[in-house]
Amino acid sequence: MRNVTSLLSAALLMIVALPPAVQAQSADLRGTVTDAQDRPVPSVNLVLERSESGERVAGTSTTVDGTFRVRRLPPGTYRLVASAIGYARATRTITLEANTQRRISLRLQSERYGLDEVIVSATRTREELGSVASSVSVLGPQDLQSQSAVTGDLGDMLVQTVPGLAPSNGSLSNFGQTMRGRSPFVMIDGVPQNTPLRDGARSLRTASREAIERIEVVRGASALYGYGATGGAINIITREPTSELEGTTEVGVHGSGADVSESVTGRVHQSISGREGGVGFVASGSYESWGQFYDGRGNLLPQDPRGQGGLAGADEWSLFGKVEVPLASFQRLTASVNYYSFRQDLEYGREPGVYDEAPTSATSSVGTLPPEDPGTDNIVGQLRYEHEDLFGSQVSAQAYMQDFETYFGYSSFIPGGGQSFVESTKLGLRLNATTPLGWADGGQLLWGVDALRDQTAQPITDGRTFAPEMTQTSAAPFVQLRVPVGGRLTLRGGARYEALSVDVVDFTTLRPQFDTDGDGTPDRRNDVEGGTLTYDNVAFNVGAVFAVAEPVDLFASFQQGFAVSEIGRVLRGTAAESVEALNPEAKTVNSYELGARLGTQRLSATATGYYTTSELGSSYGSDFEIVRSPEHVYGVELTADLQVTDPVVVGGTFSWVKGKRDADDNGSYETPLPGNRIPPEKVTGYVEVSPLDTWTTRLQMLYSGHRDAFPNSTTYAQGSVSPYTVFDLSSRVDIGPGALSIGIENLFHNYYFPVRSQYPALNDSYTPGRGRNVTLSYEVTW
Repeated sequence: MRNVTSLLSAALLMIVALPPAVQAQSADLRGTVTDAQDRPVPSVNLVLERSESGERVAGTSTTVDGTFRVRRLPPGTYRLVASAIGYARATRTITLEANTQRRISLRLQSERYGLDEVIVSATRTREELGSVASSVSVLGPQDLQSQSAVTGDLGDMLVQTVPGLAPSNGSLSNFGQTMRGRSPFVMIDGVPQNTPLRDGARSLRTASREAIERIEVVRGASALYGYGATGGAINIITREPTSELEGTTEVGVHGSGADVSESVTGRVHQSISGREGGVGFVASGSYESWGQFYDGRGNLLPQDPRGQGGLAGADEWSLFGKVEVPLASFQRLTASVNYYSFRQDLEYGREPGVYDEAPTSATSSVGTLPPEDPGTDNIVGQLRYEHEDLFGSQVSAQAYMQDFETYFGYSSFIPGGGQSFVESTKLGLRLNATTPLGWADGGQLLWGVDALRDQTAQPITDGRTFAPEMTQTSAAPFVQLRVPVGGRLTLRGGARYEALSVDVVDFTTLRPQFDTDGDGTPDRRNDVEGGTLTYDNVAFNVGAVFAVAEPVDLFASFQQGFAVSEIGRVLRGTAAESVEALNPEAKTVNSYELGARLGTQRLSATATGYYTTSELGSSYGSDFEIVRSPEHVYGVELTADLQVTDPVVVGGTFSWVKGKRDADDNGSYETPLPGNRIPPEKVTGYVEVSPLDTWTTRLQMLYSGHRDAFPNSTTYAQGSVSPYTVFDLSSRVDIGPGALSIGIENLFHNYYFPVRSQYPALNDSYTPGRGRNVTLSYEVTW
């Protein structure tokens, strides 16, 4: 031991005695990353590669003030690669000399095209779009700005830019607005917004557009999220703090020329954002009053156009706050709260029309007013901890809650009449860890677990119960592997194990289920014994991306999605004596997809074909009961964006989807899926012109095609759908200290019936779409 100590002491003395030039044969690299407006960009991924061999030497990310530092690098020539969400990838070749400290600055440009854009929703970690084996659509700040100038309806904004998404309902509800023929899974910063135990179809009206930074849409079934993500995932990503103290004030008015006094209303928005002492913050609040709507012939539309809730005559409130706190090197804590309220003040009722002959009409008689104003209240809170280098892994842990209520209108569908509402409370935890694979350059392992408790019920405001209280508890570990092969090929694969239970209380059905006197009419309600339903499933996915050439990628994937049928809807009309005797089965969706992507500096294009199957598909019957049968859905999606010249950009999307089911379970898929699942073909297009840096104008078009899968049928969801085309115009120009925006929805005042009004084949749903509406707003950033 004494000899070892002597040797160590001698070695230490030798090191101390070495000349400085021998001790410090290394260099440090410091820098700052900013955007086009010279604002620091946090959370930028930085990779340092050897210039000649491409070998990765080091990696880091920028802090909240956009700075970074890499220490003790060997002298030499390197290539620094920077990538961040919403920005084009930037590279810089640098030479480091021994015993020096090099400082550099990088500027990132907002990215609208190309395969270098970084996304998070497709793989639950930061990835370049070109390496993902899925179809992904992204609405960045510029897209949201141009769309929100025309409409405040998030469903309308998405349908213009996302292929495969059915046309919007133009109402409070997103019922029937499917993606690839199935329901999408909606999140706010990864927090689930759907209520799958009793679907209120309000998941796209849970946040205000002023709180949104970007929206990422993964089209197709996903094994990464579970929780019913069989049609795709829509992740609403909220605003991030700015690098400098900054405030935004916006005021606006909107309405129709058909009746200025009834339709013209206003909105106001105020936000403040910045960083102080490394702590970032965002605070935002908005209020919007929605006036009455008129169709393309100048007729007043019913406030509740199809019995699922509407937008007209509503008050919309939104409050959003976020705080980011750096804890230590590579660590950050983020807390956010989003409050959203949308409630209608009913002044006009709906007079039924005659399907395919005469439209519904607004009436001054609102009928029986519900005790509560129809609409939605939603609170989402989350706390997220991130560590960029915890034992070599990037780790994210998120705890969240959601308190959700949505009120329907008064309905005679409820026995004795009444107003029902869906209430849901969620508590959850999401844990992700991304670990580099030492044996595969660029390879990584993503692993983690999701845990959720969701308590949902559908009571009546008078105290009765329509759907009983149900409590879902679930845990889902998952693992995903990414392995680059040979520089051009990237392989992906993984699995997710979902284990969940649903506890249901004892209840009595609201609607009679048994005929006790033999007259053919049920007269006795059913007392149902509560119990626990249990489900488990392993969902797999595998995919590959092949870089054919610098701007072209081909990808193929197989994904599975897992979902439990809407248990609340099944239970409220059951004749079973107990929950366990009923035991509704879960479904697994198998999705096969092939696609190609092209991304250059001026052109971005995609082409995708998909085919999905399910042995236990779910559709609604004529009495809104769930019909189960084997089914398959298939389709094609195309997108293109071309910068013709520096000031002119054109683009569009195309969607075509078909679906059939095996109604008699004989192996033959001959029965088309109903209209609330399968929309007609959809085409969107736009021309955007920026003659000046301070002025941008956009003309866009939506075409919905023809579908007549059930000729001459008047059964619910089997109605024929006729085509229609709608144009919108928006323009934004800098004037004085701010920017003036004008948006015109339905520019040519077209008289048409939306898809949602046609396919039900119901007299009281046959309501025309909105005519021309104009929005004028002025925004000042200070």
